[in-house]
Amino acid sequence: MFAFIKSMMWFIKKNWYFYLAIVIVGISISLANLLPGTITASFTEALTNNTLTRDFIIYNILLAYLLIMILIYVVSTTKRVLQNRLKVRLYYALQVRYMENILVQDASFFEHFQAGDLLTRALGDVKSVNFSGSTRLLNIFLEFVTIVVTFIAMMLISPSLTLFSVIPLPIIFFFNFYLKKKVKRNWREVREEASKMGNVVLESITNVRTIRAFSKEEENYQKNLRYSDKVYKIERRNLKLNVVFQPVFNSVTAVATIIAYGVGSYYMLSRGMDVDAFVQFTIYLGMFASPLTNIGNLLNNFYQSLISADRINEVYNAKSSVLDSKDAKDISHVEEIEFRNFSFKYEDDDFYVLKNINLTIKKGQTIGIVGRTGSGKSTLVRQLVRQLPICKGELFVNGKFIEDFNQESIRSMVSYVPQEHVLFSRSVYQNVALGKADETNDDEIRHAIELADFAKDISALPYGLDTIVGEYGVTLSGGQKQRLAIARAFLKNSDVLILDDSLSAVDGTTEANIIKSLKEYRKNKTNIIVAHRLSAVMSADHIIVLDDGIIIEEGTHAELMALKGWYYHQYLSQQMDEKEVEHE
Repeated sequence: MFAFIKSMMWFIKKNWYFYLAIVIVGISISLANLLPGTITASFTEALTNNTLTRDFIIYNILLAYLLIMILIYVVSTTKRVLQNRLKVRLYYALQVRYMENILVQDASFFEHFQAGDLLTRALGDVKSVNFSGSTRLLNIFLEFVTIVVTFIAMMLISPSLTLFSVIPLPIIFFFNFYLKKKVKRNWREVREEASKMGNVVLESITNVRTIRAFSKEEENYQKNLRYSDKVYKIERRNLKLNVVFQPVFNSVTAVATIIAYGVGSYYMLSRGMDVDAFVQFTIYLGMFASPLTNIGNLLNNFYQSLISADRINEVYNAKSSVLDSKDAKDISHVEEIEFRNFSFKYEDDDFYVLKNINLTIKKGQTIGIVGRTGSGKSTLVRQLVRQLPICKGELFVNGKFIEDFNQESIRSMVSYVPQEHVLFSRSVYQNVALGKADETNDDEIRHAIELADFAKDISALPYGLDTIVGEYGVTLSGGQKQRLAIARAFLKNSDVLILDDSLSAVDGTTEANIIKSLKEYRKNKTNIIVAHRLSAVMSADHIIVLDDGIIIEEGTHAELMALKGWYYHQYLSQQMDEKEVEHE
């Protein structure tokens, strides 16, 4: 519990006045709940002494009860309103903090956490922590306050009867501590399996077209069913614990009540205990026993929240491996990029993906990067958008270490079109407009679309620029998605444009049109083209050939052809393939 409170201190410190107000109101409720017992005792005393009058019933009983009920209602409502406001605040703060931590992570983070898992934590675990941080934790404390207040009230009536009555009640705490480990273990399994199920469901939704294409609907359905059934069985096991042990709590309080009646009757017969005092005592005993049962339920749910807190803290505590220097500054333009003796390996790999790269890129140059699949081309350009940490060697921008500039500032200087084109379930217009941070207009959008050679496709779309492309651009072809992503990059028009194999799904004519637009529209800016099809880089100012993370060839198209190495043979092979296709 203390670990949970410690993990929530960032929010408690900021909203301490809410917690204080709820505690004060909660204590007031505990004290106010004692008053009906006092009134009942006075009524019993008047009844046994035969002093009950009409005025006594009206003013000392009915009116007093009415005022106390109004007081309890007002105070209880105030508590609920405060707790609901606190719950809303905490839920917002948890979600914002959760998303902020995800958005600043680098690529290695998403290798450890899958999308479905992160979504499950955001929806389920955050909600569980929210309930405990805003409601359960305070209610547990206030139930303890009620126990203390009523215990003192009972002791004031009869210390010995109180001690006899509470003898069996500690058994409830014994069972709570016994249940703690079982509940936490079961709930951890529930949340872990829920995350796995979330991944499976997300995969099924995002890859529905592929599933249908291979007629795997039934197989996929059975896979989802297996994961769902596993979560159900674990949750049912957790429910069985509650079903088995909940009657124990009720039985213990029933035993305490029986003892109170038995000993109380003996006291009234042999020790002259007043009836009104005994009636008041039994009312307080009920108030004392009820919180113990409530605490059992609250602690059970709270133990579940501890597991959820651990799961979201894994996200909160995750640190990005891509770091800026302490006095990092903004960058206003990019004049030169230099890789010097640069090497890189991924966190879980034992080998370097890039080895001793030396490359200088000047402003206004177009650089081509080619090579076999897996040679390190994408890894190299991803360094420029700070997706990966610097491992070995140096990367300079404008003669300074890239870590000396803020990541966000560096990224604002780069328009990056990755291999996997991310489109949102919005209109064509809105997807292109994402490329510009500030407001844009129709002319700029249309110009970017023309540069990407996408204008010819607009007329074929049912609603033109207002056509919704669907989740991940599901309504578009591969080439259309690529060109839409390129249009977004053209709209941003940053100092550096990176096309990471972004022309693979377009035909030769479309590729030539885009390359022509790039040369004319961005002739004074830096362009980096990663490609498998060498026609995309033929006109580049400088081309490097990567093989197993090493630059094995570099130069212009003509120079590389003269070397008659990998580039030469690859170019001839692609030319022959194109001629065969044309012949067919």
